[in-house]
Amino acid sequence: MRLLFWTSLLFLMWIILTAKLEIANVVIGLGVSFSVTLLYLKMFHHEKFESINLYWLGVYVLVLIKNLLISNLQIAKRTLSKDMQLAPAIVEVKTELKSEWKKLLLANSVTLTPGTLTLEVKDDMLYIHIIECRDMLNKQHITKEFEEIISKI
Repeated sequence: MRLLFWTSLLFLMWIILTAKLEIANVVIGLGVSFSVTLLYLKMFHHEKFESINLYWLGVYVLVLIKNLLISNLQIAKRTLSKDMQLAPAIVEVKTELKSEWKKLLLANSVTLTPGTLTLEVKDDMLYIHIIECRDMLNKQHITKEFEEIISKI
C-alpha cells in the first residue's frame, strides 16, 4: 500500500514538473519514482502509513503562499526603510505534532518564509532564528497557523 502510494505521488510530481508524456519520460519517471520509494521505505520502515487529507493539503499550500507573500513584503519594507532596526533572536517553540514528516513540513514551512530559519528540530521543540523578536512570551505565533493546518493533513 505504501509502495503504491508513494510511487504514484512521486510519479505524478515527475509528470507535472517535466510536463512531457513521451514514453521515455514516463518510463524514466516510473523508474525514478519506484527507486526513491524503495529507498524511502527501507530508511523509514518503522513509521506507520498515514493517509493524507487532500483538502487540508490544498489549504496548507494556499496558507504557505499567503505567508510567503506577506513575509516577502515585510522584508522588502524593512530593507528599503532608512532605519532598519532589527531584534534578532533564536527562539524555542514547542510543537504538538507527533509525526516526524509533519514536524519536518512545519520546520520547512517556517524556513521558507523570509525572516525565519529553523535551526534544529529536537523531539517536540523547534529552534528558530527570527529577525525580529519583540515579544519573547508570544513565540507560538511563529508556527501556530502552519501547525494547525499541518495537524489536519
